[in-house]
Amino acid sequence: MTINSVLTVSDLCTEFTTDDGVVRVLDGVTFHVPKGKTIGLVGESGCGKSVTAMSIMGLLPKPFGQIVSGSIEYHQVSKTYDLVQLPASEMYRMRGNHISMIFQDPMTALNPVHTIGKQLMEVYQLHQPKLSKKQRYQFALEMLEKVGIPSAKQRMLEFPHQLSGGMRQRVMIAIALACEPEVLICDEPTTALDVTVQAQILDLMKSLQQETGMSIIFITHDLGVVAEMCDQVVVMYAGKVVEQADVFELFDHPSHPYTQGLLGSMPNTHSIAKSLLPTIDGSVPNLHEMPTGCRFVTRCVYQQEKCHQQSPNLFARNSEHLISCHYWQDLTLNSTAHQSKTKEIENE
Repeated sequence: MTINSVLTVSDLCTEFTTDDGVVRVLDGVTFHVPKGKTIGLVGESGCGKSVTAMSIMGLLPKPFGQIVSGSIEYHQVSKTYDLVQLPASEMYRMRGNHISMIFQDPMTALNPVHTIGKQLMEVYQLHQPKLSKKQRYQFALEMLEKVGIPSAKQRMLEFPHQLSGGMRQRVMIAIALACEPEVLICDEPTTALDVTVQAQILDLMKSLQQETGMSIIFITHDLGVVAEMCDQVVVMYAGKVVEQADVFELFDHPSHPYTQGLLGSMPNTHSIAKSLLPTIDGSVPNLHEMPTGCRFVTRCVYQQEKCHQQSPNLFARNSEHLISCHYWQDLTLNSTAHQSKTKEIENE
């Protein structure tokens, strides 16, 4: 366990059974979530971000998806729970009460035939059954007001299609935070929203985090949102973690060639007007045809022979920066060896 962590994911491997056989979607994913902080999961579509979230929540489609190895430890003051080993009944109580999730599309996440009030009150009915109907209504009303929905009493009687996209996402946030969870997973919650509404939602989440002290796992491919929201960043590629660091460290010193490519493809104030943005050549390998060694090897500018043969492990470039890359590992080791040799000569 890392000090002050509320959630620790260690060597997580998740597989799916398909018509073409079993594929490993997550391969040794490891990271921790500090208390009261926001950690960003970054990567292009198909890299395993949402599967990581579903694995943590215990919502993998059964019987096709399953965690085959690794652990997901949820740390409380007096006890640590391995969510992978929890019985279904205990995991049911864990969801919502301790770990909650905001899904990507609020229109499909909300039930179109039930009112907003009914869906929000249902959370209290399931997780706090001792509350009376009047108490459930009052708590639901207070949650809508807390997330900034105007005329909350009127909205309780309305259906999802009667609300704007931003309002529906606020309802989803209210549902996710109803039982005051310690960990909130946000799966690209602002993707379908315009820039103004996106800024409002992000401000709302930051204020609620400051108020409640919850930890947030923020899944996105928008590095601008990462810079604004996150304290730490985990970069994923083809089901593996390739780099993780403090957000300032990552943006100032991106090391993995994939991270460099992601940041390099973003427009900035120094970009020449109407010029083509840099891109990462190639495409993500098919899950059934993953390279034997590094999964990024077919697109990497630093590739060497052993990159095709061995899968690199995460190593510490410094105390706050982990990288999974043979090139950088060799460079760091050679630099360390050179410094040691220099000191020996100086001492002589």
